[in-house]
Amino acid sequence: MLVKDVMTRKLITVTPDDTLGHAATLLRQFQFHHLPVVQGEPAIFGFTGATKPLYLEGLLTSQDIDLAVAASAQQPWQERHVQEVMDRSPVCVTPTTSVAAAAQVLVERGLNGLPVVEYEQQEQRTRTLLVGLLTRSDLLIALARALGAFEPGMQLLIPFTTGNPTPLARLLLLAAELHVQVRSLVVVPPKNGQPRMATVRLGTINPAPLLMRLQDEGIEYSFPDLALEERSHDQA
Repeated sequence: MLVKDVMTRKLITVTPDDTLGHAATLLRQFQFHHLPVVQGEPAIFGFTGATKPLYLEGLLTSQDIDLAVAASAQQPWQERHVQEVMDRSPVCVTPTTSVAAAAQVLVERGLNGLPVVEYEQQEQRTRTLLVGLLTRSDLLIALARALGAFEPGMQLLIPFTTGNPTPLARLLLLAAELHVQVRSLVVVPPKNGQPRMATVRLGTINPAPLLMRLQDEGIEYSFPDLALEERSHDQA
């Protein structure tokens, strides 16, 4: 899966000459943590419905504004300009960067979002064209879609040992035989010597025939404990 498959294309941006007061209003209004800073055709409230390209100049985060507020001894922070506090060299990805690589960058660097850019050659110089934004929310939505969370069906957990995926292979063969659609299959790396666990999303609300065949063949399975997960979340 590539960044272009999950990134946000409808962007809200600011320019270097915008005030921090304006930027803070956009962050509050849309509940964002960051705003790309661009040179390009202005648009109402920063929506990039413009026909002209937007060239990335930097990235402004809510933390940048917080630091400006704390340092505003003489000049009111709202009157300062974005270009005074923005990050002029933000970490970026391209539309063809893998989602796995982008997620690794977000986690390792503690970032909430990455500008998605393409590079354009103009008169002996290269300009950075903003084409999207990849956020942690985008990755969570992509994961939920990959797991089939937005489609009708149910999940099964299939344990198996490394080097012996027979239970998983038999499940897939039985599902095909019974015309049960497998919407997704995710295998999480094992921890502390525990058996590997495959999460299989089935496109059916009547899994009884498949479950009976699994029992006949001695294949172990279980269901996610959704109630337990909700209680754990509430306690947190």
